[in-house]
Amino acid sequence: MTIWLLACASGADLATAPVVPTMPSVEVEPGALDSVATLEGQGSPHACPQPLLSPVDGGWDADVPALADVALASPAGDPRRVHVVLGADGATEMTFVWETDTANLQSRVALSLGDGGPAWELVGASYLVSTVRVHVVRACGLAAGRQWSYRVGGEEHWSEASSFVTAPPAGADEAVRFVVMGDTRGAPDTWSALATAAQAQGAEFMIFTGDAVSNGATWSDWEGWLDAAPGVLATMPMAFAFGNHENNEQYAFALFPSHTDRGSYGVDYGPMHFSVVNDTLEAEQTWADVESWLEGDLAASNAPWRVPVWHRPAVSSCNPHGEDANTRTYLLPIVEEAAVPLTFTGHNHNYERSHPWRYGVRDDLRGTVHVVAGGGGAPLYTSSYGREYTAVEEKVEHYVLVDATAQSLIGTVYDLGGNVVDTFTLTR
Repeated sequence: MTIWLLACASGADLATAPVVPTMPSVEVEPGALDSVATLEGQGSPHACPQPLLSPVDGGWDADVPALADVALASPAGDPRRVHVVLGADGATEMTFVWETDTANLQSRVALSLGDGGPAWELVGASYLVSTVRVHVVRACGLAAGRQWSYRVGGEEHWSEASSFVTAPPAGADEAVRFVVMGDTRGAPDTWSALATAAQAQGAEFMIFTGDAVSNGATWSDWEGWLDAAPGVLATMPMAFAFGNHENNEQYAFALFPSHTDRGSYGVDYGPMHFSVVNDTLEAEQTWADVESWLEGDLAASNAPWRVPVWHRPAVSSCNPHGEDANTRTYLLPIVEEAAVPLTFTGHNHNYERSHPWRYGVRDDLRGTVHVVAGGGGAPLYTSSYGREYTAVEEKVEHYVLVDATAQSLIGTVYDLGGNVVDTFTLTR
């Protein structure tokens, strides 16, 4: 068996997060499954060498050994609150995040194809958050379109086995199904019911539009949110757009570490490319920085569907928030210039879909459909400004289930009772 290693950075803030160097592999006692690593089409899983975004107020714990053959402290407590986060390419990358007691320094993931025994073991990093230790392992080199089983932990303290499915290759004309939802704060039961229903309908991954919790600086809020849907979070990879209630707090970055050096990042998943924008400015960041990033990310993608995602909508009739002045001023012109077909946002606690809209008028050829998916459980907003671009507006808890191929994208919106609230179809 070959163990791939991830070095640990220490004491870094967001602006100076160091590049994690590629570590040499360490040969250990051969295992019965070593031959799996050489089989055609299995991929070559290893710890990603790209930078890790460290928490705002801390950094990677310098006490965590970088090498697998360094003596480790005895683990204390089993892994808990395990969740998987999408990397830059959902076909080949996955990030594993979990929590333990502070004394547990075992940041390992055992990966195997299907439901077989572990064939690869990857080592990551950890940091102290509140009164616990959060562990992160970023896996690269996975095989596309395959089911993977995994456990996290180390030595005698491993999690129960779980699984996920990697995406089709980036840009591939293969069908994918995903769910979009957000604004779950203060309502763990509603969040759990909606997420579980979406998973039961075969959603492969989740796009979250922000505001998971009421206060991003309160660790117990995050624990309650994670505890409400453990079976979903451990098996359905997520791309998470930070909302104003996350407020760029350390805990949000700790639980949803970015594969870039900022809170905005791109994700490929088969025919989809998502430009996930953090519309809460980080320290020393300007809107010009955000504009430049979004322009570059959209321009760099040749995916059949390019879909920006952020929290505060630029196009919305919902009262009281309505249109956000900043995203309307700085992000909407980029979306319209690029003629992207669709955006997803949250923030307004309702469901809303616009007509295809561009430069202030309906444009069925090159306009953008703006979908607000902010009904994940936060108190619903019940009044409207009634703007002319709004096609559908419903005050209801909901999720958006999307079926996409390279040629078409079909959205179906469901409420808590499983009733269809809206459907829409986009074609290329």
